[in-house]
Amino acid sequence: MGPRSSKKDDLPPRGVGGDIVFPHIERYLQRLETTRDAVLIEMERLAARTDFPIVGPLVGRMVCLLARSIGARRILELGSGFGYSAYWFARALPEEGELILTEASAKNLSQAKEFFREGRVRCRVGFEVGDAFDIIDRLPGEFDIIFNDVDKGQYPTAFHKAVPRVRIGGYFMSDNMLWGGRVVNDASHPTTRGVLELTRLLLQAPNLYTMILPIRDGVSVSLKLS
Repeated sequence: MGPRSSKKDDLPPRGVGGDIVFPHIERYLQRLETTRDAVLIEMERLAARTDFPIVGPLVGRMVCLLARSIGARRILELGSGFGYSAYWFARALPEEGELILTEASAKNLSQAKEFFREGRVRCRVGFEVGDAFDIIDRLPGEFDIIFNDVDKGQYPTAFHKAVPRVRIGGYFMSDNMLWGGRVVNDASHPTTRGVLELTRLLLQAPNLYTMILPIRDGVSVSLKLS
């Protein structure tokens, strides 16, 4: 079974493991992020109204920074929802850069297209509806960054599909790597097992240098060394 990339179907568990970051610290850090435009704020309001999981402004700023740090020109997302994290990546790309969103839900991707139109995103953007793993198999070439946010049970498959497609010196990133605290409190849950197996694969891969950052629900950043 391929990955669902409709994020509403794969919500982080609630009330497990407590807060990853103290809420008052997170609010303080979010107040420091003053670069969000009207489209990002509209996306955040939509997420709040519909209880839709997005990476939030702190992770957004971080992925934008990392993309800029390596001069990224080609980025692929596995599981894009309505385009919040992708919009942050787009801010880092030059006009001739390429960003590809993948999403199982045509409705979510239609919303993403509208947000990108409103934001007058300058780079080239591809919107691919369907199974993220089928899509990556038919896309040519390497990517500077692949951002993984498919179903957590499919995270090990995402590793095997994505890492070979990241260029040397590029990043493979994954969201929800702390999974609401279940990584330490509920290792038997099927989705948790997927996150833990990806964690093992990342940390044991000789060609990757990985850090799991405790921002929001945890983001792994893996630099491809060879």
